[in-house]
Amino acid sequence: MGPFGALCLAWALLGVVRACPEPCACVDKYAHQFADCAYKELREVPEGLPANVTTLSLSANKITVLRRGAFVNVTQVTSLWLAHSEVRTVESGALAVLSQLKNLDLSHNLISNFPWSDLRNLSALQLLKMNHNRLGSLPRDALGALPDLRSLRI
Repeated sequence: MGPFGALCLAWALLGVVRACPEPCACVDKYAHQFADCAYKELREVPEGLPANVTTLSLSANKITVLRRGAFVNVTQVTSLWLAHSEVRTVESGALAVLSQLKNLDLSHNLISNFPWSDLRNLSALQLLKMNHNRLGSLPRDALGALPDLRSLRI
């Protein structure tokens, strides 16, 4: 390989490394892309996550708001872990783009109002953990669009 080829290879490898935002760690495990952003003092969902992430761990951070558009570039996520992250607000539409989501853990947060209509787009959801929040009520039809739901903690 000539110097130009080596330079191209180096840039390609740097691009792969940069595909995972600081301070997260991204690895391929068992043909799944795992992004570990837990325990990083994050205040927002990080931008620049690889588009093919299937498991995203954001637990134990300081993400008070899940903004609409926060997950628009990682729509292949099947597991989203956000326990103990100080989440107070989930904006309407923030989770709706995650149509392949099977596991969602929002437990041990400060959520009092939740956009239950977002669940209509999450028909693949099998596990939903929302226990230890400040939810006052659950709308009658909140879980009606979740035919595969197997585990629920509220």
